[in-house]
Amino acid sequence: MSETLYGRSSPYFVPHNFYYDLRAGTFSPSIHQCVALSRTTGYRLPDWLRVFGADVETVVRFQVELPSRRTIMLDSSLVDLQAWVPWFQNRLGNVPIPPVAPLGQLLRTSGPRQIGSLFGTGDPRFLYAKIGQQDALAYPVLVPGTIVRVNPNIADDIAPRANRASSRYFLIEHSKGLFCCHLRAVGDTVLVPLSSKLSYGQVELHRPQETKLVGVVDLAIRPALGFDPPEVPAELARHWRPRPLSKDVGVGPLLRNARVTKRISLREASEMSRRIADTLKDDTYYISPSSLCDYELLNTEPHRPQTAITLCSLYGLPLQTLFEAMRIDVENTGTETMPDGLASRVSPVESFETSAGIDRGGFLEHMLERWEEVPFFLRQSIGQLSGLGGVSLGDFFWIGGRQEVLHPYLENGLLALVNRRRRRPVHFASKPLCQQPVYVLLKRDGTYLCACCGIENGTLVVHPYAKNFHRADLFRYRQDVEVVGQIVMIASGLV
Repeated sequence: MSETLYGRSSPYFVPHNFYYDLRAGTFSPSIHQCVALSRTTGYRLPDWLRVFGADVETVVRFQVELPSRRTIMLDSSLVDLQAWVPWFQNRLGNVPIPPVAPLGQLLRTSGPRQIGSLFGTGDPRFLYAKIGQQDALAYPVLVPGTIVRVNPNIADDIAPRANRASSRYFLIEHSKGLFCCHLRAVGDTVLVPLSSKLSYGQVELHRPQETKLVGVVDLAIRPALGFDPPEVPAELARHWRPRPLSKDVGVGPLLRNARVTKRISLREASEMSRRIADTLKDDTYYISPSSLCDYELLNTEPHRPQTAITLCSLYGLPLQTLFEAMRIDVENTGTETMPDGLASRVSPVESFETSAGIDRGGFLEHMLERWEEVPFFLRQSIGQLSGLGGVSLGDFFWIGGRQEVLHPYLENGLLALVNRRRRRPVHFASKPLCQQPVYVLLKRDGTYLCACCGIENGTLVVHPYAKNFHRADLFRYRQDVEVVGQIVMIASGLV
């Protein structure tokens, strides 16, 4: 069948001794042969790649986890809708939802579900990006390492207005990469990125030749502490001349432009590929500096699926974009889902598919309405992002109720991840607000409070950083209040 479709001389051709080579243990099929297997069997290409040890969700996992100097798009479209994930149901009945509470008090586990059964199989509504260390135009609201959700459907009432600075944050693309920032529109075709705190060169970007308005940012997942300080590179601090947006054709130009945009050398990229290989315990994910150079200069196409996954992870490329540069027609591959047992997909002992996917009442529905879309692509990266191992439901706190916010990061908050081992509050008088630790406190009346605080002469003093005046609260330490832990990550809306 592969010979009939592609011809014997094609890289898609599957030879008659294919099974024999597989049994030898030294052979694995190429990307093109996996495409042929998908087309001839009707099974999806990601399932065939997983059969041969290349999970495409690895791309977005390492795009999230690897450090990046520049802002990158995250390929969240690679989430396997047939994957099984833990799911929950409401613990409370019609009790009013508290302003702040641990999720373990509001929800309980209800067994695993398949992602597709929860939210259907429609196209994702949002895009996601990770703020780079050198994209600090929105600092300190968006610190390096922040993951932002981008709505590509920009309403007319929030689009950048002529000769007026926008109140919303936008993600734009230009010849030097991506910026997440406020914008000023000059006329109908010119956008000027604005920096709130740091000194970036003011550059006029003409649409659509020199810039693309990707979308408006409506949600951010911020590291509360532990992020690297932002950098303003010399090339962006000075006035720079924008170039037209490139339309790369071929693997070499695509990879070179992506690497140069991310500002990493071939050796640095190779070292990061070693990190991927060590994490996955598979040396086929490692790419040497000489091989990376060959891909760029000789326009060589990657042979192994693992190599393609590593390249997209290193350079922040969508896997679909790389396949298009390789002239692989993914549209004509199989569409049928491979059974869990064949696709090496871990499935539960008992199926819960007969139950309702989402509880239609109470807190769970309220939280999902606020989120609009669950970022399942982050499920394997929570430990790496937060620095916590073995995160449980009780480590997450709901902070989305009506309350007097005592820290700007808590404004429009939804969820907070808490390190319960850090229970000795510290307040640093000489550090800026974005570097002040925020703690969750349990008061004697059973309610929770999120705030910066410190211990002074045996008294716990809450330091309010509210918009309006708020008198500092004083508590007898360990008598009137208990420190639950320190917030290490916050998810909140941006309006």
